[in-house]
Amino acid sequence: MQFTDQGQMESKITLTSSDDIAFVTMVNEARANSIDKTFCDELLGVLREVEGASKYRAVILQARGRIFSAGGELRQIFDGVQRSDSYLESLITALHAAIVTMRRLPIPVIASVQGAAAGAGFSLAMACDLVVASNTARFVVGYAKLGTSSDGGLSFHLARRLGAARALEILLTRDSLTADEARQLGLIQTIAEPASLQDATLALARKVIDVPVAAVREMKSLVGMVAEDNLERHLEQEKQAFLRCASTKEFSERVAQFIANSESPRRSTST
Repeated sequence: MQFTDQGQMESKITLTSSDDIAFVTMVNEARANSIDKTFCDELLGVLREVEGASKYRAVILQARGRIFSAGGELRQIFDGVQRSDSYLESLITALHAAIVTMRRLPIPVIASVQGAAAGAGFSLAMACDLVVASNTARFVVGYAKLGTSSDGGLSFHLARRLGAARALEILLTRDSLTADEARQLGLIQTIAEPASLQDATLALARKVIDVPVAAVREMKSLVGMVAEDNLERHLEQEKQAFLRCASTKEFSERVAQFIANSESPRRSTST
């Protein structure tokens, strides 16, 4: 394949392409593709670039390294809460802007997930239209353990796909879902061996782009029409709920304990 790289070496997100497929790649491997304000701003910029280009027929959201995304940078979140400044609110606002832009793309977005998709990494995967996962992938919930509610639209997309009771069960009582469990629930469409993940993702993308452009756009619009009208309002409510939880003593204590117990930032499973 021949790729046209639109990103910079220091970027956390890059945009490359092959034929009609856009590859949005999380490249901060050293930090397990953890999510901070810079990450969200770059993701939003890349998605807007895809939105403005008529040449793409599908998008693949993927990651370098062993982990899809470890979720939010807990140290930055904890420090922001201790300072009582607007960092956490600005982070969630930036993440939600990227989620809304992703959902509004008129072409299908396919997540290609290896390793852990934790917290907001799980949210990113669920915001995609379709998901292909390695058989070793884990979808880590993480929020309740830290004493907070979800962000990134996770509560919205789980309830939409699974129903309210099953979504609440997962958010409150499950540490993680294996790839097999996620497949049985209908949260992912394809499971592949780790070495075959890219090929399996490309195979699904090529099936999508074999369908005429107008048909793909109309079907995506019809499938998402009712739900997407409520997404932005839900994301605002999700943000406010997260901020209320983050202001509690329990949240600060649990995050502090998690950071203390972590062997490295790679184990972060926050928002």
